[in-house]
Amino acid sequence: MKRLLSLVLSVLMILALFVSNSVVLADDSIKVVIDGANQTYDVMPIIENGRTLVPMRAIFESLGAVVSWDDATKTVFGTKGDTMVVLQIGNKTAHVNGEKKELDVAASIVEGRTLVPVRFISETLGCKVDWDDSTKTVIINSSAASSKSGLAELVSTMHRRVPTTFEKSNDMNDLYHFESMSAQEQEEAYQTVRGQGEVVCTEEEFMAGLKPVQGPDFGNYEVVDVEGQNFKKALRITCTKVPEKSSGFIVKTNATPERNPGDGVDGKDQMLLAFRLRLVSGGHLGSCQVQFQIEHPETFKKALFQSAVAENDWTVVYMPFTGVDDATSIGVRAGFCEQVVELGGIEIINFGPDFNVGKLPSTTGEFPELKLDAQWRKEANERIEKIRKGDFKIVVKDGAGNVIPDAEVELDMFEHEFQFGNAFNGQIKKNETYKLHHEELFNAGVVEHQMKWAPYEDDPQETKGQVEGAKESGVKYMRGHTLIWERDLGSNGKTYLMPKRLFDNDAFKDKEFLLKESEAHFNKICAEYPDMVDWDVVNEIVNNVRFREHHGQFELFKEWFDLARKAAGEDCLLYYNETSPVWNPEFIEYLDKFVENGVDFDGIGIQSHYDGNLKMPTELMGLYDKLAEKYNKRLKITEYSCSIADINLQGNYTRDVMISCFAEENMDGFLMWGFFDGANFAAYSPIYDKDWNLKPAGKVYQDLVYNKWWTKDAKAKTAADGSATIRGFYGDYDVTVTANGKTVTEMVAFHKGYDNILEIVIK
Repeated sequence: MKRLLSLVLSVLMILALFVSNSVVLADDSIKVVIDGANQTYDVMPIIENGRTLVPMRAIFESLGAVVSWDDATKTVFGTKGDTMVVLQIGNKTAHVNGEKKELDVAASIVEGRTLVPVRFISETLGCKVDWDDSTKTVIINSSAASSKSGLAELVSTMHRRVPTTFEKSNDMNDLYHFESMSAQEQEEAYQTVRGQGEVVCTEEEFMAGLKPVQGPDFGNYEVVDVEGQNFKKALRITCTKVPEKSSGFIVKTNATPERNPGDGVDGKDQMLLAFRLRLVSGGHLGSCQVQFQIEHPETFKKALFQSAVAENDWTVVYMPFTGVDDATSIGVRAGFCEQVVELGGIEIINFGPDFNVGKLPSTTGEFPELKLDAQWRKEANERIEKIRKGDFKIVVKDGAGNVIPDAEVELDMFEHEFQFGNAFNGQIKKNETYKLHHEELFNAGVVEHQMKWAPYEDDPQETKGQVEGAKESGVKYMRGHTLIWERDLGSNGKTYLMPKRLFDNDAFKDKEFLLKESEAHFNKICAEYPDMVDWDVVNEIVNNVRFREHHGQFELFKEWFDLARKAAGEDCLLYYNETSPVWNPEFIEYLDKFVENGVDFDGIGIQSHYDGNLKMPTELMGLYDKLAEKYNKRLKITEYSCSIADINLQGNYTRDVMISCFAEENMDGFLMWGFFDGANFAAYSPIYDKDWNLKPAGKVYQDLVYNKWWTKDAKAKTAADGSATIRGFYGDYDVTVTANGKTVTEMVAFHKGYDNILEIVIK
């Protein structure tokens, strides 16, 4: 009896194994063919519950997708174009662009390889999938996902007056590069100009006013004697532990750049900070780093926020600055590495409002990535050639439908598909010079201030006038900024950004009231401006949490984005716009939570205010690639600024920020936050000074956008089949065809993702 029972149990266990594991062991009888090519894998496909699973990386990459793996969560991320697929080992719920999709079988690991369901992956990426049972072959045709048929809609026929003459060739390697002053030239300039200004902060005043250190857990300071220099005292700062943020360790002084204590500072005055710096010990790779800040004591708006580096020998540093009324608070950040540094000879000189800043010395560090032979730029240009250009086919026929060979075809671009833009203000409707230059430079725009909730409600006619002025100047792609900003007042501490009624008696703490007000506002402004290509639904959420302090971190986001979708429609892209925290872990955590909570967002806005801490091109491209690969959202540089006095460094840096941006496939636009010194939020805009003189960065911008990244006078003749193919940058074109003594010109949009085949009839 026991032997019989044992036999029965054994049989039941064996049957249980077969029931619980329905996988058919892999062998080479299962084949996969993609676009006619047989696929080979190091781990062969398997069939589970009637579904074929294949190695993850191989199938994604064969179909042109980018694949990544999160080992901690055993999660696969595959992205191609606008599609992002997320699968987790053992989980039958997948996500496609944030939407849940139930699978018949989950991804699994076999012989150390992750296997995924081939039909689900292929069809999700737009491919056609067939199964040949007689040969056990999966047949995949990827051409169905290659492009949209026909041509993109031509949104505007306006031909802006754009630059047409250039000093450089259209070779992408023939770039502008501007040399800054040498150390000797800077010292000579300093000796020349020093007597032309008033010293408003001396070394003695600076040292006498030193306050207790901000962040004593990270280090300390002392004043030491100095010999052999033209100053007798130095500020020695010791960083013993690196803070998470540089603001965690600051040495401040009560000294100010005021002419007289209590008078304040005129933001129009041109000033110069001069000091000496050296590394005593520690540091990073033999160098030290400090960052000077001069800011408004209450709003923290900065007139100067610039870094300096030095080795063991005393290094002279000059930092011109201007642009912020009553920026009187001075501090030094030194928590960039464990180091002991000394600063001496500190003084600030005020040259008044009309001094030519170009005469002031300005110290800039060495930036190898900004040199013309930098390897990253060669790779970026290769990416640009691949992702920003396409083949455009023109077929010429006569009135009877017969093809015409040897017809002359010419393509001349009149607009970019890529969005090059600016944040405009009231000048766009009242200053004809501003409006003319705006037309020459930009096809995209965003209202700098007037579309924020409170300013829009307070003066809707002003908002309307600015938008109309921008459209008249050729702005084709208009952004909306911003539906929600969780703060009451602007940087001046006076202007409401959100309606005052939300804050009266803490009314916003009533969630139902807050959402009702939000919905009404969204519906009204989106209905009034229905042609926005995208909207910033939320802005700067890492550091502004006024509403979420009372209503939870993520419920409001989902509700706001859902309301915005209903108001703006499916064709409008919804953005989360963020400033400097894009470099912090909190930014990624927010994006992860957006995905986890099903927030309906399409794009990530990267503001890009590089007014002191210049992020290098490889850092920028690393960030863009990370965001594109992990989230597969559209990206946009939404508020670029580079407010530094050294116009040569500004030019070189702007050049390479633009190149690194244009080289990212998910990137749709590059917008500046002001371009003209005479009407700008910061002291030094990139393109024009206050007298409309073109700066080095302006030369760079015009050369890249309208010379190197612009297709003009591209000619070909049709072949025997009546077709001619010309490669060019994606954009809007005049296509001119001459045949049989007749000439026809058509305007057409050759945009990415379309067949881009145009048929022209010569009658």
